Amino acid sequence: MAFNFRNKIPKVRFYGASEQEREQKNLQDNIVSRRLIGLLCFVIAVTSVMAIRLGIIQFKQADELAVKLEQYGTTTYTSDAPRGEIVDREYVKLVENTSVICATYYAPKKIDNDVLKESAAFLAKNINIDVNDKKIISDRAKKDYFILAFKDVADGLISDKEKEEIKAQENADKRLYSLKLERITDELISQYMDEATLKYTHFLYLMQNCTSGSSILAEGLTDEEASIIGENADILPGVTVTTDWARQYSNSTEFASVLGKVTTKKQGLPVELKNELLALGYQNDSRVGTSGLEEQYEDILRGNDSTYTLNYDSSGNPIITSTKAGTAGSNIRISIDWELQQLANQKIEEELKACNSSNKYFNKMFFILMDPYTGEIIVMAGKTIDKATGEVSDYASGNYLDANKIGSTIKGGSIYTGFKEGVIGPNTCFVDEPIKIKGTKAKKSWKSFGTINEVDALAYSSNVYMFRIAMLLGGANYVYDGPLKINEEAFDTLRNDLGELGLGVKTGLDVSNEALGYRGKQRTGGLLLDAMIGQYDTYTNIQLAQYACTLANGGKRIQPHLLLDSYTTDEDGEIQVNYEANTNVLDDVSNQATAFSQIKQGMRACVTRTEGTAHSWNSKPYVTYAKTGTAEDYTTDDGKTGTTDYPNHLQIGYVQTTEDSRPEVAFACMSYRQTTATSGSSSAPIVAQAVIDRYWEKYHSTN
Repeated sequence: MAFNFRNKIPKVRFYGASEQEREQKNLQDNIVSRRLIGLLCFVIAVTSVMAIRLGIIQFKQADELAVKLEQYGTTTYTSDAPRGEIVDREYVKLVENTSVICATYYAPKKIDNDVLKESAAFLAKNINIDVNDKKIISDRAKKDYFILAFKDVADGLISDKEKEEIKAQENADKRLYSLKLERITDELISQYMDEATLKYTHFLYLMQNCTSGSSILAEGLTDEEASIIGENADILPGVTVTTDWARQYSNSTEFASVLGKVTTKKQGLPVELKNELLALGYQNDSRVGTSGLEEQYEDILRGNDSTYTLNYDSSGNPIITSTKAGTAGSNIRISIDWELQQLANQKIEEELKACNSSNKYFNKMFFILMDPYTGEIIVMAGKTIDKATGEVSDYASGNYLDANKIGSTIKGGSIYTGFKEGVIGPNTCFVDEPIKIKGTKAKKSWKSFGTINEVDALAYSSNVYMFRIAMLLGGANYVYDGPLKINEEAFDTLRNDLGELGLGVKTGLDVSNEALGYRGKQRTGGLLLDAMIGQYDTYTNIQLAQYACTLANGGKRIQPHLLLDSYTTDEDGEIQVNYEANTNVLDDVSNQATAFSQIKQGMRACVTRTEGTAHSWNSKPYVTYAKTGTAEDYTTDDGKTGTTDYPNHLQIGYVQTTEDSRPEVAFACMSYRQTTATSGSSSAPIVAQAVIDRYWEKYHSTN
């Protein structure tokens, strides 16, 4: 039997390693292919979405993106808007703005220095500037110009050895420049730089140092000069005619010290306030008030700045576009009556000039007129005279900066102190006779008055009566020609009581600085007596005026102020008030009614009695309450005590329609170290009566 195994046994295939690798590779290739196809589809989808999105942007946001692109090449700058005006109580303009034509430079991109030199030469030839005006070219600027114009000469001012030593130090270039500035003298500048060279270098320096923004090359151009620049714009790249504003004062000197000052664009922000003002939104070249009312009410007077953009065309020429119009600041109305202010100035100047040769030391005078119930200052005049030249200058600010002894005008305060501290009462009498302290000269009144009370003491200006109050206040046991021991705290008591009336304390006047006056440090019995008659501490005229107001209104110390209100005007010229000043009572001692009643009687008697020291007021059509003062001063030129008295003369008081009506205005007047006036020995009543007479004519009403 035969078996056929060949056909029955299946064929067996054995796979080797190479076949397995090939199969695995094919599997991986399939996976990668599928992934690549998926990724390709994703990329195509994303690209399609982006293309669609880009198309939408191109069609719908093209304008917006164009603006953004332009902004990347545009710089925004700020220009300060005009300040508000300052007017008097009747809207007479005291400070306003005037339009100024300027040559302004906006730096083109990549401008050649030779082109700048040609522009500077053209401007120097055709634009007039006063090279001697330090507001235009300062002494420091002349030195900078010298270094620019005469580099080799300036370099030669420093030796090679010095240069090597400085180069080894930090900030070598800055140190070298500073040393050059130190060694450039006025003589050197005069030797090398004539007017034409200064003008040329001035323009060149300003243009070379303006790398961004703008620089004002010249202010106050005439119409002809402006036309020349406009007609030659093609050879003056970056130079254009602009308009700006400048502060203008109705009278450049009168009341200027009170109105204050504003920096120029060139001066910019004061160094000491720069960081603070920058944080408030000011720019480096912003104009800002630095003194007087301009500083005090900066936040009201300052305008809202305008803005402009600066970009460039394809040739690099600047293109200026206004982006926001500025608005002027609010105006402020002050309480001054300019007519009466000018009258006071005139009268003071007349007295200073007429009495200059006959008075050795009389060189200044002050006068204030106030409303005793509101604190409004109606007049605040002051002037000084140069004794050698006779030139008179405004010194209205001296009313709150200049402190002096006030003599017997203090005596109302002395009576007040006596009443308040309980050492005297109504009709307290003392014998007016000399007071003698051991080791000193006798202290006495200008004449002996016998037995007098507090009203008599004010009427006749008794020193001895005040001495008696001082001794009682200090707890002294007075013996003729014996030592006078006192309780030193009496000085504090006196000063505190006087301060309640306005003397020896800051009044709160709305100015940035106000003097306090001098308080003597020594405390002896004799000096307490001197203090009680105004011969020790010193006081400003504004303190004296506030004190007069407190006496007038019966015990309320009112804060004096110059600001009445601030306002803007609408398109129709109508006034829109946005702030009004309020009356502020700083102290109220009206509970001392008896004291104020007796003081009032004394001040009235000072006028009505024949021997009253203010009797010259008695013939006026108004009722006057007044007190005179004469503060002795024997000081000589060398500061020593001489034998001749050159006293301060003062008058304070208030006026009203009748004795039963309330006071209308209070006044304080001081003439410094005067011996002779145009009439009598004091100019104080001459000035005070002239101003109040005119006030009465202008304002008095029987209603």
